[in-house]
Amino acid sequence: MIRLPAALLVLLLLSGCALLSPTPAPPPDLAALPPAPAQTLQLRFVHGDQTHVMIGVLRRDSDSLRLVLLSPQGQRLLSWQRDASGAQMHSAVWQPPFDADWLGSRLAWSLWPAKALHQAFAGSRWTLQGSPQRRAIYYRKQLIAKVKIDGHCRLIDDLDAGYQLTITVADAARTTTPCPNY
Repeated sequence: MIRLPAALLVLLLLSGCALLSPTPAPPPDLAALPPAPAQTLQLRFVHGDQTHVMIGVLRRDSDSLRLVLLSPQGQRLLSWQRDASGAQMHSAVWQPPFDADWLGSRLAWSLWPAKALHQAFAGSRWTLQGSPQRRAIYYRKQLIAKVKIDGHCRLIDDLDAGYQLTITVADAARTTTPCPNY
């Protein structure tokens, strides 16, 4: 008889932990990000003692945002896309430790104007604070990520997942100083 209440207590505690983990952040409207020419990027993912440097090609138009990640040698690693049906990722060689929604939200937090993020977060437990160049993303008043936008650099410090992502416009990476750290 004592075992049943203990088992129920463990289940309740585990379900409570699941309720505290962040739900995916609501994506901003694609139309709020103006179409632009394709950009070649350098992406640097850091997680613990692992660092992955990749080349990215970012394309956006009125109804989709696409990112292709390549190795420094030019091998296609994965393709990511967000359109009206949501975010999707197709891995060619590399199995990233994150999903399409994670990558999509981090791109959105650094690419979209603050007004579009505020509109997307309205009515959810997600909030955006800070300035256009230094953003703080919260879920239920818990700081999830910090985003620093500095000219050609976008630094995303994902405190929740333990990742740091630096996105640099590739032409600027060759001709200007490296992106600053946090």
